[in-house]
Amino acid sequence: MRGYSALVTLVMVLFILTTSIHIAILAQSISKQSTIVVDIIGNIDGGMVSLVERAVKSALDNNMPVTLIIDSYGGYVASADRIAEILVGSGARCVAYVPPGGKAASAASMVAIACGKIYMGPGSSIGAAKPIPSDEKTVSYVASRFRALAQRAFDDPAKVEIAERFVKESLTLTEREAVSMGIAYPASSLEEVLNKEGLVMGPRYSKDFFEGIVSLLSDPLIYSLILTIGVYLILAEIFTTGFQGYAIAGALLILLALYGMSLVPPDLLVIALLLSGVVLTLIEVTTPGFGVFGIAGIVLIAAGVSMLILQRPPGTLSLELAGVAALILGFGGLVGFIAYKAGQAVRMKRYKPEELIVGKIGLAKTDIDENTPGVVYVAGEEWTAYSVSGKIPSGSKIVVVSMEGIILRVKKAENN
Repeated sequence: MRGYSALVTLVMVLFILTTSIHIAILAQSISKQSTIVVDIIGNIDGGMVSLVERAVKSALDNNMPVTLIIDSYGGYVASADRIAEILVGSGARCVAYVPPGGKAASAASMVAIACGKIYMGPGSSIGAAKPIPSDEKTVSYVASRFRALAQRAFDDPAKVEIAERFVKESLTLTEREAVSMGIAYPASSLEEVLNKEGLVMGPRYSKDFFEGIVSLLSDPLIYSLILTIGVYLILAEIFTTGFQGYAIAGALLILLALYGMSLVPPDLLVIALLLSGVVLTLIEVTTPGFGVFGIAGIVLIAAGVSMLILQRPPGTLSLELAGVAALILGFGGLVGFIAYKAGQAVRMKRYKPEELIVGKIGLAKTDIDENTPGVVYVAGEEWTAYSVSGKIPSGSKIVVVSMEGIILRVKKAENN
């Protein structure tokens, strides 16, 4: 009997222990917070700024932390500066991870430090942030930015000095060196980072088509070329007789170049695209052509609406925005249809007056000869006319032979 009681007790103890373990595991998994993961892969430029801005906005809307996966040789100081402003200004919890064999070089190291906490995988590196050009003023500014971000992230003078050396000495650290100096933590995978931080994988963000275009426009060579073409198109419009549409195209290209330089906000570019599209479609309605203005207008309207939608983080497209997009596209389609029909009407064959008069049969209202003009009635109107051969008596039927201005040359009809 005692053996049976002991067995029952053992089973109950095992059941309670197993249940407790399951409950603890479940509670731990429930307590873990989802994080937005952002791929900072490639050049640090305007497109990357737009990506981080989109991801951080979504993180704030959903009260989620941000994890950046950084594998970049760097990029533009202005873009890295802007990303740092977004990360620090948002107040969102942020972790940076340089994957195995990856790098957070130059401007990318500023982004990593701005996160506040850095993890590095085996074979990765960080640093080499000396700016180009390396004049004293530029180096001093970038070093101060690294110092300020490092003071926030590490709160340790020795670690802050290491961050400054990234800029002043172009110092580069391997994963082991960074870990030993206390500016990074080791992690062989993203899963390990998330486990150490008590996080689970949430939505993952990477560059979309729109941000790829922004990256292209951020290239100094590209935006300089676009700016030059835009100026030449406006000059071509000025020195060309009549409206050709060059000025609108030139203004849009200049606006695109300024956007690539981060001097124009995206909202202004959207408005410019939509207004230009409407103007071009209205021009198509009122101007004879081959539909070029109308097609260009509809394309610009579609581009503006697409840009408006792509600027919004996934899952945040409201009914109001969808309604506005539908209204704009509907208006663009209506204007395009009207432009098409109007273009058809305008492009119908136009007959010259002589094509409508020559060969017509009319009536001589007075005597007409070769040197003395008379009056004839043709096509419902009275005309001044000369005879091409001999005298034509009043009341005779005539045939119009030719027309010179508003003067007709006529001959006597054969069946008169």
